[in-house]
Amino acid sequence: MTSTERLKSMLQGKPVDRTAIAGWLHMPLVDRNIAEFVEATIQFTDENQWDFVKVMSNGHYMAEAYGADIRFSSDPTRWSGTFLSYPVKTPGDLLKLPVLDKTNAALAREIAVTYALVQHYRGKVPIVATLFAPLTWIQEMSSSTDPRLTREFMQRHKKALHTGLEALLTTQFTFIDGLLDAGIDGIFLASQFISSAVISREEYNEFCRPYDQAILSYINGKTWFNILHVHGEKRLLFNECLDYDVQAFNWEDAPYGVADTERSSIKSIRKLTDKIIIGGIDQHHDFYQEENNRDIIRARLQLQYQRALKESGGNNFIFAPGCALPQDIPREIFMLLKDIVGE
Repeated sequence: MTSTERLKSMLQGKPVDRTAIAGWLHMPLVDRNIAEFVEATIQFTDENQWDFVKVMSNGHYMAEAYGADIRFSSDPTRWSGTFLSYPVKTPGDLLKLPVLDKTNAALAREIAVTYALVQHYRGKVPIVATLFAPLTWIQEMSSSTDPRLTREFMQRHKKALHTGLEALLTTQFTFIDGLLDAGIDGIFLASQFISSAVISREEYNEFCRPYDQAILSYINGKTWFNILHVHGEKRLLFNECLDYDVQAFNWEDAPYGVADTERSSIKSIRKLTDKIIIGGIDQHHDFYQEENNRDIIRARLQLQYQRALKESGGNNFIFAPGCALPQDIPREIFMLLKDIVGE
């Protein structure tokens, strides 16, 4: 089976030849160079036999498109750069956010990368473009990974925030048009505001859900493998997004050290949905071992695989990390996943 055949069989409830696997990794040294990024992504996909390509775009690409001044990372173990200036500093900046065209240099670069990957794999491996939910982009454009300013906007400047979200949403529509023209099979819609640790249910339903739903409605019928990434380790708001029109959910189902009462296990989510579950691995823990002993890491991953396979019911399951793979370990360690599912 090709990867596309494998995933489509899963979606149709048909048998597959093996469990699907996936992984994605930040590549800060090459992810703003089209040719080098495409080459590195193909190599990483092929050596691990991933069953879809989650295009690991530079995490600042929308902020870059909106004019942020960023010193991009030159450290292969650190994905995030340093913001020298943010495009959103005040509520007034939200009111003035323009709608960008897909010809914007940063957006055009991401579309070009996606097109090259589609042309390379020609339908054999699904290509999934990375989009962040509009509120997550507001955070990135105002204080990067720190939600405090975005929370202030939610609580004290609602009208300005909605105006900014609408502009970002329209920009994402034009960006999606370019990605669809490039031939994507789906999107990986990532939300960092989907945990009660950072947002209330009421805030989520006002500032997240309508914009997420608008994106999913926009691509409805145009793609076949869409993933919602529910970001965070605990107190995830799964009940607010179970009805999203996606084919798969990805989240950190087994974060090391998080109490069972605060995490969302595969077992608990499987009771609520029959959609594809992508997970099983704690990327912050499972690949690490003091002596980098491959056998110890393999045994740990085997136990995670067996647990996740059992909790998922053995169907509609992709063995993968809950978020990006670690950048500070030898990449050959990731090849253990294909060995484990092949045994």
